[in-house]
Amino acid sequence: MGAALGGGEMEETDRRPAAFQTLYTAGHRVELAATKLGPGLPGFQAYHTSVVVDDIEFAFSGDGICYGPGLMSHRMLPDEVKVTYMGLTSITGDSMRSTLKQFFDRGTYDLLRKNCNSFSDCSLYFLLDCRLDPGYRGLEQLGHMADKRGGIVQAITGGDYRPNVKANEFSVERCIRHVNKIKSGPLFVK
Repeated sequence: MGAALGGGEMEETDRRPAAFQTLYTAGHRVELAATKLGPGLPGFQAYHTSVVVDDIEFAFSGDGICYGPGLMSHRMLPDEVKVTYMGLTSITGDSMRSTLKQFFDRGTYDLLRKNCNSFSDCSLYFLLDCRLDPGYRGLEQLGHMADKRGGIVQAITGGDYRPNVKANEFSVERCIRHVNKIKSGPLFVK
């Protein structure tokens, strides 16, 4: 059985996706919470996303992985939060948080390269073997490319955005590969 990676790559695994493991036993409900940020550009919109497991929200910020009841990370945002049911999993939110913590530590947040959407993408993959819809990441990826090539985002923000050097080594795809190894291993605990 193959597991989809970004860019159409497939990685072979011998494990059943977590969502399939709930066919005969109760599972944990997984939802995606998304709120639009700002007006966006034609064809591009910025979002704040988080993942909810059994009514506990998990979000990534400068403080690392934050979690608690309700949609705390969306409360101060002006637009309405949209919550989408994603599926059931046999994996707990605590297991997801403790596994992904090494990738999403305090002080490693970067607005364009390692943010809430990066975390939601990796969390959804850990919990359900599915990826975050790329539309949630379009504007940040465009901004990253523009800033990487000419410091455009830094210039537009008057220096308010500065790339976080602690995010330099992060890669969503590397995190996904690590998750595959962990979940395929004999010591994986849900």
